[in-house]
Amino acid sequence: MSRHRRRNLVARLRGHPKIEAVLDAGGAEASPSQQALFARQCTGAGSTFSLRLKGGEAEAFRMLNALQLFKLAVSLGGTESLVSHPSSTTHSDYSAEAKVRCGIGDNLVRLSVGIENADDLYADLEQALKAV
Repeated sequence: MSRHRRRNLVARLRGHPKIEAVLDAGGAEASPSQQALFARQCTGAGSTFSLRLKGGEAEAFRMLNALQLFKLAVSLGGTESLVSHPSSTTHSDYSAEAKVRCGIGDNLVRLSVGIENADDLYADLEQALKAV
């Protein structure tokens, strides 16, 4: 199940020296009110989470371009693992101020974990982060 692979990747990526934050629905980064809302409305986090890389758009693009298993996409969700850069795709028409209000920085990368092996996905992320 992709939830288990996602959970595995989230745990392994926390504390990575090139990652500023791992944003996981209902996770430690969420405020207490967000965690309570998540607990009331959700049975699990699904397959999607986000990373804030140290740096900005250049570092995010270097990582995205180096990925081999994750496929670059605008819309997430499928059997294959996907990755997107919201600032330049889904939220590209937002003003700079709106992006800041929404927490959409140039260093934000969203991932959706598919059916691939978690160790293979982590190895792909690890080698891509070396490009940052």
